[in-house]
Amino acid sequence: MTGPASPGVMVLGAGEMGTRHARHWKECGGRIAAVFDPDRIRAEVLAARHGARALGQIEDGLALAEVEAVSVCTPTFLHAAHTIAALQAGKHVLCEKPAALTLEEALAMKEAAADSATVLRIGFMRRFDPAWQRILAFSRSIGRPLLAQATIAAGVRPKLLMHDAAANGGPIIDMCCHIFDQWGLLFGEPPLVVRAHGYTFSEQKPEVASIARKALDSAHLTLAYPCGGVGQVQVSWGLPSGIVPIERHSYIGPNGLLSVDWPDEVSLHGADGVTRWSSGDLDPWRAEIDAFAAEIRGDPAAADSGDPLFGRLATIDDGIAALRISLAVLGSVEGRCDVHPELLGSLTPADGAPSP
Repeated sequence: MTGPASPGVMVLGAGEMGTRHARHWKECGGRIAAVFDPDRIRAEVLAARHGARALGQIEDGLALAEVEAVSVCTPTFLHAAHTIAALQAGKHVLCEKPAALTLEEALAMKEAAADSATVLRIGFMRRFDPAWQRILAFSRSIGRPLLAQATIAAGVRPKLLMHDAAANGGPIIDMCCHIFDQWGLLFGEPPLVVRAHGYTFSEQKPEVASIARKALDSAHLTLAYPCGGVGQVQVSWGLPSGIVPIERHSYIGPNGLLSVDWPDEVSLHGADGVTRWSSGDLDPWRAEIDAFAAEIRGDPAAADSGDPLFGRLATIDDGIAALRISLAVLGSVEGRCDVHPELLGSLTPADGAPSP
């Protein structure tokens, strides 16, 4: 596949993420041709910044021959509809994570990609983060089996859609998908079983009073992998507003300990002492868009890091794998039971299993 050196791009969503995508597309040689956002003023502001058209209808942009690629930066519940429309219009698509809210939607995206001659990738930008590269390098020295732990804690998110179960799905879908994707690479396979306890810490907080379907915002979960490794996550987006967010990981193996203050510092504690690494200036979103632009130009080697687990664009199958784990966590909380992610969607309600 050989594509344009300077692809024309339509950005769907003119919020923080759409603004970031537009800037990085321009930095890597792309041309912002059109911007869509239901907030017309916001669309016009971003479009004017890049000399693009502000559109009130997505179809108007998909009809433009100059649009060769689409960045889907809209809320998660719109990912499937926007991605499928772009693929059916013959456009390459970089869809922000998570792939979708439901397994049915994600599988429909996969089908549309299979029927298209264009490329669909999911925006797991942490695959391009230097901190992840260092975690991979250090983790190879601590041996197996691997015991992993991550703590993610923050106050109620300023972007309230993050707390809406019908929009972005809360941190289990919107945030933990990063961890599930990274750990799938680290452990080399998806977890065999998931067990979780969950809560809505923000239930009575006034900031989210207007949300009809409040998402689960706090949980403790355990992922057991077939290789013998185990991962645990404790996550909350339901703490009081104003609390400084934290994310910390630890990885323990027979030969050492790896501690992470994401993404600023990664430390390896081994028999030879402590090796510390501090993050640099590389923007993982920029690196991801560089890699996507290289792929649609027909030059994926331009973004090859030399490491099969670092700097690789995520496919829709990767997005589905992470979503299965998110849904398994939510199912485990609701059912107070162990859930096997690979069984989600393989049975119908008539078989006695919940729908995905």
